[in-house]
Amino acid sequence: MYTIHEGEIVFKEKYGSVAQTRLYVKPPEQETIVTLEEQSVRDYINFFKKLFLPQGYPDSVTNDYITYQFWDTAQAFCSTITGTLATQEVLRGVGVGDTNATPLAATITWVLKDACGHLGRIMFAYSHGSYLDAYSKKWRLYADTLNDAAMCIEVALPWFKHFTTLVLCITTIMKSIVGVAGGATRAAMTQHHALRGNMADVSAKDSAQETAVNLIGSLTALLIIGMFGNSMVIFGTMIILHIMFNYFAVRAVCLRTLNEPRFLQVIDVYLKEEMLLSPCEINKNEPIVFYQMGTNILDLKLCGFKIKTGMSMKTLMDQNVKALYVKKINEVYQYREYVLFPDVARRKMYVVLRETATISDTLCAYFHAVLLSIVICAINDFPLAVHKPQNNILKPFGEVCLALQQAEWSRDETRHQNAILDQSPSIELMVYLDKIVNQEWIQMKRGLLNIGWDLSKHLLVVDEWRICTARIVTRAISVDKTANASLLPSSQVITFSESKNINIADIEERDTYTIEPETIEKSVNNTALPNMPQEIVKEGSKPRSK
Repeated sequence: MYTIHEGEIVFKEKYGSVAQTRLYVKPPEQETIVTLEEQSVRDYINFFKKLFLPQGYPDSVTNDYITYQFWDTAQAFCSTITGTLATQEVLRGVGVGDTNATPLAATITWVLKDACGHLGRIMFAYSHGSYLDAYSKKWRLYADTLNDAAMCIEVALPWFKHFTTLVLCITTIMKSIVGVAGGATRAAMTQHHALRGNMADVSAKDSAQETAVNLIGSLTALLIIGMFGNSMVIFGTMIILHIMFNYFAVRAVCLRTLNEPRFLQVIDVYLKEEMLLSPCEINKNEPIVFYQMGTNILDLKLCGFKIKTGMSMKTLMDQNVKALYVKKINEVYQYREYVLFPDVARRKMYVVLRETATISDTLCAYFHAVLLSIVICAINDFPLAVHKPQNNILKPFGEVCLALQQAEWSRDETRHQNAILDQSPSIELMVYLDKIVNQEWIQMKRGLLNIGWDLSKHLLVVDEWRICTARIVTRAISVDKTANASLLPSSQVITFSESKNINIADIEERDTYTIEPETIEKSVNNTALPNMPQEIVKEGSKPRSK
C-alpha cells in the first residue's frame, strides 16, 4: 500500500482493461521519477488471467467467450476422468496383468487399432469435411457424444475378451472421427472468438486451460480409482455431466455468420413478423441436436422444399427437362448470378450458381429459393406456417401467396401425377417473384448488417459446380462416329443425336469443333416492383375452383 503526500504525477498507465495500474511520480526536490505500484491479491489474479486468458481479455475476444470456456472446461474435466477409467479397462483387455498374454499379441492389437483409426480419420474428413464449418455446433456436440460412446464400449471390454481386437478397432475408428470433428470445430470456435486477429493466442490459451484441467482431472481420476476402484456409478455420472456441459457450451456460442438453419430462421421470422432478429436471438433457438434428421428437416418444414445449392445441371438433364423450359427459366434470371430450377414433383429446389457469383449473390439466391418454394406450395394448396395469419393478421407476403394461389396465371399447364405437389409455377410467376426479391433482398441485407450479422462470408453448404456461357465454333467439316455427331455443311451447325450422351474428351479437336467462352454484358436489374397484376386484384376475393 502506498500513500502520496506531495509530488507531481507525470504518467498513469494501466494494463489493458484489468485493474492493474502504475503511477509515475516526481517527488518535490528530486530529479528522478518514482514508480508506484500497489501489490495486492488482485495482482495474483491478474497473473492467472495472463496465464490462461488471451492477451487483452475481455476486449480481445467476443462476449460469449468466458461462458463457453467455463462449460468447455467443465466438460474437459469430466472427459479426463472417464478417459482414465476407460484406459484401465483397455489395458486390461490387451493383456496387462494377464500372465497368458504375450507382448506380440498386444503389439499386433495395438497396431491394427491404430491403422483403423488412420483410415477412419481419412474417410471422415473426405465425407464430412465441408459440413464441419457449416454445422460446427452440431459436430462439436456429436464428437464428444461419440467419444463417450467409444469409452462406454471400452469399459465393457472385459466382457468381450475373445473380440478384443475387433472392439478396439471399432472404438479407435470412433475416436478418430472425434479427433477430426473436434479439432475442426474447435478451430471454428477459436476463429469466432478471436476479435483482433489473435486466433493463435486464443488457441494457445485454450490449450493451456485444457492442459491444466487434464492435469487436475487425471489426479482426481487416480484418487477415485484408489478409493473406489473402477466405479461404474462414477463413470456413468461423469458421462452424463460431460454431455450436459458440452450442450451448455455450444449453446453459449453466438455465431454471427449465416448457415442454413440460422438463415432459414432469419427468413422465417422476417416473413412472419416483418422483423430481423439479432445473431444472439437466432443462436438461442438454433436446432443443434436433431437438425436434418427425420421429420425435423428444417427447410422442408419452413418452405416445403429441400434446397440444393451449387448443384450440377446434369442432375436436371437426367430428368429429361424440356430445352424450351430451361431456356425460358434462364431468361428469367439473365440478370442474376444464379438460376433457380424447381423440381416440384420431388420437392427439391436447385440453385445453380454462375461462375461470377459472389457471397452476397449466394445468400440472395438462397433467400430467393426459399421464397419461390413457399409460393409453389401456395399455388398447390400445400399448407405452411408462413401462409397462416399471425395474431389474426395476414402479413404482406402471406397476402401475396394467397393472391397467387387464386390466380390462374401463376401455375403452369404441366401436371405431375402421383406427387404431393402437382402444379409447377409459370414463367410469369417466376418473373413477378424475381422483382419482389430484387427489392426485398436489398432491404434485408442492409438490416442484417445493421444488427450485427457478418455477411462477408457464409456457412451454407454449397457444391462447387458453376455455369458459364460458351459458344460452339466449327473447325472442320467431318463426322466423329464415336461422338455420334453430324456436321451440316450448309449451315455450319453441329447437331447431336438424342440417343447418346457425348463425352467431349472423346472428340478430337481437329475433327469436330471447339468451345470458346462467350462474354455477355450484364446490367443490374433495377426495375421497380410493378403494381400487382390486375388478375390478382380481380380474383383476390374469389376462391379458386380446382
